[in-house]
Amino acid sequence: MQPNYEREAKATYNEAYKLARKNYAALQAEGKKGTLKALSEVLEQNKIIAYVKQPIKEIPLSSVVGTYTSGRARSFSGNFMPLHVEKSEFASKWISLCAAHINEGIRDAIEVYEYMWQYYVIEGNKRVSVLKYFGAPTIRANITRVIPQYNDEDPNIKLYYASLKYDKKGFFKGVKMSRAENYDTLAEIEQGIELSEEEEQPKHLNGIYLQFITALEQLEIDLPVGDVILQYLQLYGMPRDTVLSEIKSRILDMEPQLKLISLPQIETNILLEKEQDQPAGLMQRLFNIKRTAKVMFAYEEGRTDSNWIGAHEKGRRIMQEALASQVETFILDDLNELNCYDALDQNAKNCDLVIVTSTRLMNAALRFQLENPNLLVLVYSRVRENANLVTYYGRYYEAVFLCGLAAGFASKNRKVAYITPALKNRHTTDINAFALGVRTVSPFADVYVVSKDVLPDRPDTCISGIKHAAALGVDVVMSPLTSDIDLKNVPKDAFSAVFSIDDTGMAESFLASPAWDWGRFYTEIVKSFLNNSLDYLQDIKAQDNSVTGLWWGFGTGVLKLRLGDFLDPAAENLIHYLRSSIALARFNPYHGPVKDSEGDFVISSQADLRPYDILNMEWIADFIRLVR
Repeated sequence: MQPNYEREAKATYNEAYKLARKNYAALQAEGKKGTLKALSEVLEQNKIIAYVKQPIKEIPLSSVVGTYTSGRARSFSGNFMPLHVEKSEFASKWISLCAAHINEGIRDAIEVYEYMWQYYVIEGNKRVSVLKYFGAPTIRANITRVIPQYNDEDPNIKLYYASLKYDKKGFFKGVKMSRAENYDTLAEIEQGIELSEEEEQPKHLNGIYLQFITALEQLEIDLPVGDVILQYLQLYGMPRDTVLSEIKSRILDMEPQLKLISLPQIETNILLEKEQDQPAGLMQRLFNIKRTAKVMFAYEEGRTDSNWIGAHEKGRRIMQEALASQVETFILDDLNELNCYDALDQNAKNCDLVIVTSTRLMNAALRFQLENPNLLVLVYSRVRENANLVTYYGRYYEAVFLCGLAAGFASKNRKVAYITPALKNRHTTDINAFALGVRTVSPFADVYVVSKDVLPDRPDTCISGIKHAAALGVDVVMSPLTSDIDLKNVPKDAFSAVFSIDDTGMAESFLASPAWDWGRFYTEIVKSFLNNSLDYLQDIKAQDNSVTGLWWGFGTGVLKLRLGDFLDPAAENLIHYLRSSIALARFNPYHGPVKDSEGDFVISSQADLRPYDILNMEWIADFIRLVR
């Protein structure tokens, strides 16, 4: 790197820092916090229906408004300029990046979450900051779209759902408009436009969209870009071979009409003649709330009142009681891979929603869903393996992480074990979360994963694993519970727990246990179905197999953590504090730096792991010791 680039970059940083301080002071004078928005704070009151990967593309920098976590947000003022002094490590990295940009430009794509038409940076905050300083209009981005639960009382979410419907076939992806019905009008206009093969390319259409964004920014016109595109197409047609200056000139001519169509629509009580004969518009189709639903629950064989399958049935009964006449539920019992399809085919065709509570039944559920596309089938599974089948799971690792904290606090020997059968990639998400929880409070503790002599579908063999752990000096374990483990004060609905053991492997004191709240989970799922939130998952199931749906955790109350009486009060307070922070999306248990067993960084320093990386995890943290 040539010295003159470095000097210019340092001067640039000083100017950017001054802009940051000025913007920070101005925002604080208005009673605002002065730093960037953080998506974790924006989302804390909303449940998320799905995370959906989008194609990499150029996005307008003006729509990049914040960061993923509040920790990163504090490094930048509200205008994305840097807030650290020049001698800081942050400033040094910013300056180096700036010098590289002056020399050869920034080409690497950033990682963002898209939420409600705006972008929040997961990785690449400094790149955004540098490019915003230089006035760059766009940046390439890998995008994950975050879909909020539908809320009939929130006009912005109602409008956003209208945009999602348009996105399925519309020319311009992620475009914002002032009214939901404008999407219908735009879609109708587009049906009359024939595009060449080149014009149909997403890159070409995105280029047109970005031209309109740039034109509005340069003209300093604050109107939804979708309204502008709609009016432009009505008057001038597709802007083929149209330069930016001509688009700007035409927008200025349209400005009075644009302001008119962007005003809130005034509702009237006038009933037009034969209005009832008109086809249902977008608003009517989209927000026609389902008042009742028939829901089938499918259980694999072996259900009892006290086992894992029975816990789902208890959840169904709680949901039925909570939703009363809004839902009618049915059950299918004793299902396996051979009889599941026939049972569904004979009994579930007239239902609206089918909930299959076992991953083992996935193939049968998939066949049934393909043959019955008008109803929705949900399957309990960690990973969505087929685009046509919607899954539901949850952030169980959040509770397991906190169990790791409890184990780390309680272990006197600084040796802790996780007992599990020896299966390929068996719940590595939970294993790593537990181990990271232990190391969070006991940085030098040994964490073992013991699978020696522990057999799949044989919980009683966990006793052998516990004894192997005790022989290694382990004094605290997390293990599935069996009738052979004599442990007092364990919650009745616990299927695994953290507890201390003596040097022979005998259980001593209950410390913590994670659990699903299936009543809450199924109530929320069916409520989401009733208000049409789940229609989005059904609409995209044949288009995109990268969807993470209904991936809920502490924030929606579908997980529980129970603590015993043997933890120090200070430790218990910290666990409760972190539980609240996780629920509010202010802390991610998968926070870097973390290396895998090969010594490679799987989570970089100060970074958080993204949903797909967590769900598809196959690595084991480098400090975990395997006992097979």
